Amino acid sequence: MSDHAAEEQISLPTRALVLSTVGTDGALHAEPIFVMSALLGHSDKAVRDCLARLAGEGLLVHDAGRGRGASYRVTAAGRAVIESDIGWAAYAHRVDAGLEPWDGWWHLTAFEVPERRRAARDALRRLLIELGAAPIQSGLYVHPHDLFDLVSQLAEHLEVPDAVRSFVTPSIRTGLVAAQGAEPTDDDPAEFARRTWPLDELADRYGVLELRLAAIEADADRLGGEELAAAMFAATAEAEAIHRDDPLLPARALPDDWAGSRARRAFMAAHAAVSARSELYRNSHSMSSFVAEIVRSLDETSEQFWQRWWPRFLDAYRAKLPPAATGLAQRD
Repeated sequence: MSDHAAEEQISLPTRALVLSTVGTDGALHAEPIFVMSALLGHSDKAVRDCLARLAGEGLLVHDAGRGRGASYRVTAAGRAVIESDIGWAAYAHRVDAGLEPWDGWWHLTAFEVPERRRAARDALRRLLIELGAAPIQSGLYVHPHDLFDLVSQLAEHLEVPDAVRSFVTPSIRTGLVAAQGAEPTDDDPAEFARRTWPLDELADRYGVLELRLAAIEADADRLGGEELAAAMFAATAEAEAIHRDDPLLPARALPDDWAGSRARRAFMAAHAAVSARSELYRNSHSMSSFVAEIVRSLDETSEQFWQRWWPRFLDAYRAKLPPAATGLAQRD
């Protein structure tokens, strides 16, 4: 592996590593985490502290044992957080494959929540940002797809059901008026997206990830199984982190040869190479389920995909809400 790839390899946060090793049965065994953490430069103490924090946050429950012999199981809240990352990754691959068509209409979501319900207002704002919506002005967000049902369900959960409004338009224009000598150009979806979302920054991050995955694939024959598994876990966690910041726009709103699509192709190639050479990685329940969901999603209609994932996405966002974000904690 190149020096750059090795440097990137140790960037995986302990939290991401721990959550990525939860099995499809909800079980988590500490021994493999300690092994891979050491390869990624983390101390045993960092792993123990992370496991304790996740248990304290209600994402894991300690079952038995201590130290490297400990076992845990994921809670419903923990499962929701993990599945949300898997679902959005699967959706990204669907977008690349042209399975989520866009009708060219922009969806605007607006909300107005009184100051006394600030926590609920902040929760709605966080949800819109996490879903990839971009702010146009205070309380008004834009996205190529309709987010109203998900946002309104969350608003109802927060006990501000009348706070959200939704609008659609085929055209959004910004900039100077023609009388000042400049024609607005944002009728072009790609131009509007470039002005509205940080696509250049995302492209840079995806480019680094693509190189990292290509290095893993190229070096798969000469690296040990544990080292390969650790590198691939780290790259997967980085891919998930980028997906969380990616609005996952339709192809018409993206530059040609989009860096995100290239990185996802590199991910599947690296996954195949590492699976063929690393027993530890091949036997990883988390990675097998992660890739299996991507493959399954590519055989589904849009309706089938969303029927499966919509409730999980909603559960994941509800699981993140602090008590102060609900109306139950803020009644007059």
